[in-house]
Amino acid sequence: RRHTRLPTRSRGLGDVYKRQNLDYLQGFIDTHVPGIRVIRPEGTYLVWLDCRGLGLDKWALKHLMLGKARIFADEGFIFGPEGDGFERINIACPRSILQDALTRIRRAVDAL
Repeated sequence: RRHTRLPTRSRGLGDVYKRQNLDYLQGFIDTHVPGIRVIRPEGTYLVWLDCRGLGLDKWALKHLMLGKARIFADEGFIFGPEGDGFERINIACPRSILQDALTRIRRAVDAL
């Protein structure tokens, strides 16, 4: 099985491109994955997803993202207990990678 590892840093992508990816992410999640809420960042390409609406504990959420959606994101709990229920993703990547990752997330959530 293939896992999509989202990039860990921006590779020279412009602010406009990252903003377009953020807008795409927001629209996709709002439309297709209502149990997740996008927390729009201020000046960064790392975006928090509030997944508490899915009703999963931190281990079930990790299994959903890594095991089912095959997305390697930062689990919020690695930042402390207040991060439970959150995932952090990098949007400084080609749109095709972002689209693939979001489609995988949607399919995994739909299968819950």
